[in-house]
Amino acid sequence: MTSRERVYAVCNHKEPDRVPVCFGGSSSTVVDEVPPNGTAASDLYRLAGITDAKPEWGLVGNIVAAPDDRVIEMLHSDMHYLYANVPTDVVQEDENTKVWPFYFGMRIKSVGQHDMIDFTNPSMAHMTTQKDIDEYPYWPDLNTDIMEGVVEKARVLHEETGYFVVGDTPFAYYPFNGYGFNSGMDKWLIDMKIRPGFYHTLAEKFLEANLAFTGQFYEGVGRYVDCAMIYDDLGTQVSGLMSVEDYREFYRPYQAEVIKNIRKHLRPEAKIMIHSCGAITQFIPDLIEIGVQILNPLQPLAKGMEPWKLKKEFGNDIAFLGGHDTQLLLPNGTPEENIVGVKKLIREYAPGGGYVFAASINIQADTPAENITASFDTAYEYGKYPLNIPEDDGAPGMDYVSYIKSLKLGSRTGCKTPL
Repeated sequence: MTSRERVYAVCNHKEPDRVPVCFGGSSSTVVDEVPPNGTAASDLYRLAGITDAKPEWGLVGNIVAAPDDRVIEMLHSDMHYLYANVPTDVVQEDENTKVWPFYFGMRIKSVGQHDMIDFTNPSMAHMTTQKDIDEYPYWPDLNTDIMEGVVEKARVLHEETGYFVVGDTPFAYYPFNGYGFNSGMDKWLIDMKIRPGFYHTLAEKFLEANLAFTGQFYEGVGRYVDCAMIYDDLGTQVSGLMSVEDYREFYRPYQAEVIKNIRKHLRPEAKIMIHSCGAITQFIPDLIEIGVQILNPLQPLAKGMEPWKLKKEFGNDIAFLGGHDTQLLLPNGTPEENIVGVKKLIREYAPGGGYVFAASINIQADTPAENITASFDTAYEYGKYPLNIPEDDGAPGMDYVSYIKSLKLGSRTGCKTPL
């Protein structure tokens, strides 16, 4: 069975030969690098024996979005993603701040060794009128070619490898999280409630760019990809970012239009996957209705996102990808504790298919590489169907989230991410 066949099987709620694994299957299933202390990517390259290449990260977030294929193979990934070739020229405003014109003038701020979206001074924070929109200097040219070399790469991935290929574009965050990136997350949500007319005008402007560039991308590669990825974080650690009623009024119609625009370029069997962090259970029925077939990244410590609960409530209607905790267990546990956790995670998500193992967001830069390899090796070894994973892990009868909480990782000396 090929990797592509394996992932399609679980997405169609069937049990293949083993649980598929994903590393490098999207830009949210990779690893960060923040030297000199955060070297998870470099450490993985070292473990893979790679001496002729070094990790390279993009403009925002220190994300190693295109890890070497030898790392992808070492971590047993069944998936590989394909990205658009977008302009990355920036304007340096001062020593610590730059603007990315093509990305609607997103402002990026250097904080130590980390380059992050500048939410303290977003480029569109001042905008409240049509005049502000008309006079804004950073609207991308919708005729920009983002496809140089991309179609051939897609063909090679589809025809010469067995990977399940995922299409991924930079405009998959727009209109919504992108609205927050460029205007400020607070203003995005406030505009919905006190400036709804302006909100819809600006959202339509973002949607226009999304439809243009995702249309260009999937018109070129749609016949080769097995899945299209969209992004919109709908949750926080404890709740949704908005009510279901506000989601349906201000958000869902745009998401549905984005999915409709992508779907017309895909093969019938290809899937739609959404990346949406946080506590989002209240939105999942709507996501299913508008055509989402795979849910990622499954943040297990967010409220209501326990794996057993998601599987019970939605496992017949949507497939799951992700779920291995990157907040506490992966960065702060031991390899042995991660092995126990992965076994529990598979026992909860994988029966009957419908699950692809992956981390619950990009692996953070200070995560020990030994924890990463132990986790992915365990998923590969113990995910074989029919599942028969013995509960000989020292925590019998304890579900995945309860197990993580029982370890009290947040109180350990040197814990990097206390909750």
